[in-house]
Amino acid sequence: MSRVTKEMKWWRFMDPTKAIYISGFLDFFGVSMVIPLISNHARDLGASPTMAGFIGSVYGCIQLFSSPLVGRWSDVSGRKYCLLWSLFFTACGYMSLGFSTSLIALFLTRIPLGIFKHSQSISKSLLADMLPPDKQSAVHGQFNSVSSIGFILGPVVSGHIVEMAGGFHSVTLLCGAIFMLNGVLVWCCFPDVKSKSHGLDRDESSTSLQKLGSDEFNFSPKKIFQFKSLNWSVFWDLFLARFCLGLSLLLFRSNFSLMLREKFDMSPLGLGYLISYSGVISAMCGLFSGVISKYYQNDMRLYKHLAILMTLTMIFFVFTSTFWWYVFLLIPLSFTSMNLRVVGTSILISRGGKKEIGALIGLSQSIMSIARMFAPLLSGILLEISPNGPPIVGAGMAALAVLIMGIKWRNCGEQNRPKQE
Repeated sequence: MSRVTKEMKWWRFMDPTKAIYISGFLDFFGVSMVIPLISNHARDLGASPTMAGFIGSVYGCIQLFSSPLVGRWSDVSGRKYCLLWSLFFTACGYMSLGFSTSLIALFLTRIPLGIFKHSQSISKSLLADMLPPDKQSAVHGQFNSVSSIGFILGPVVSGHIVEMAGGFHSVTLLCGAIFMLNGVLVWCCFPDVKSKSHGLDRDESSTSLQKLGSDEFNFSPKKIFQFKSLNWSVFWDLFLARFCLGLSLLLFRSNFSLMLREKFDMSPLGLGYLISYSGVISAMCGLFSGVISKYYQNDMRLYKHLAILMTLTMIFFVFTSTFWWYVFLLIPLSFTSMNLRVVGTSILISRGGKKEIGALIGLSQSIMSIARMFAPLLSGILLEISPNGPPIVGAGMAALAVLIMGIKWRNCGEQNRPKQE
């Protein structure tokens, strides 16, 4: 009797939703172990900063085209089946990174990862299939929170391992093993739920996964041309400001580890702690988003002030020659980046209204995906010129966003802009 009770408690703990949370944690934990090391590994193989940035852009470029295909695959074949294969090929891709002894080999290992690394989006889609609409927001928020813990812990663990002999090889093998373990969890505990979008037509079904994968590269050329009917006079300034601010941040973060190596000769262990520190600051800043918005009672004014703070922070990064000042400046940078996403979405909702918000958010993500694709390459080119190149151009892009808002948002006394007819 006792044995049966223990088994029931185990399976009650491992209900499908909690299993998906653990899967998200393992996913981010494995990824965050390797991502900060790739640029430095490319440099160790003889790559210039531009080449290292190009290798970083390959992943994003491939995902632009693989995302709708994997989305269609998961709609037709089932989320669990698709997720299992995605985790398997992702594990193989990360393990093969450890055997890359040339730049060509490193480039080739990024291809399977770009094609199959959609596990976070598939998990979110599975949650959407399992849950009623009124519970999805809360559950997706909890899923993101649990996953973020993995992103905080991963860099510290890999930072310690990579200091040892053959450390990069060991980290990639451990990362692959984590994804294999994740596959076992999916096989044993995930439900085999039929996709709600299974009956959709081909075009709508193929993009259904993209609508949920806000962390992935959600770009499709079709999306740009589907919004010809939008009143762009209402939205263009917000989209352009968000693009400039997003590109500013991505230029700084795309080759963050390489920039610190060039500027401060920082070790992988120190870099791991610094990335984890930045993640903790971002998580803590997110807790105060609602309080700040309530204090301002005007999202447009708050958005403008956050953009000004980001501009000043980037300028300070340019003139900072002390490591500890760099550490301190990560606080306002994390604060502004976290709150700009929240406030920008709030303004978009207030302008578009309920009928347009789904399409507008999708278009906003697509535009930002273009920045994610080009930022690593552009950041690498700037690092060729100077270690301060990314923050200099980043400050310029953030200042351009402030200028746009200064011209278009002269009257910020009203909370909302006129809604589209």
